Amino acid sequence: MRPFTRIVAAGALSAATVVGTTSLAPDADARVSEGRYRAVTSVFGMTFRTYVAVNGHTLYDFGPLGAQRSRIVSTRTGGFYDAYGQRRVLNRRPGGGFSGPVFVGPVVVGHSELRPTSH
Repeated sequence: MRPFTRIVAAGALSAATVVGTTSLAPDADARVSEGRYRAVTSVFGMTFRTYVAVNGHTLYDFGPLGAQRSRIVSTRTGGFYDAYGQRRVLNRRPGGGFSGPVFVGPVVVGHSELRPTSH
């Protein structure tokens, strides 16, 4: 391989590595912060209030149907998790809280909030 071709190939490989790394790496601030939260969820006209705890990528919901564990998938704006047949989206809000729509399939059926708490 000629020297000029090697330089071009090495430059292209380096550029592809940098672009791939930066485009695939998640935002450092994107995930739902660990801690305890007060959850308020309104679905189908009913409001549920529970306490939840986030540890890593796992959300523990201590609700009326007993304790449930859900995996949080990080997104650019916070994350989402599936619980009780619903997808709950968590978008970061000022003050350390999260809120977003609740889906059943493609239909929005309610709204959910997580507010930081010390309990």
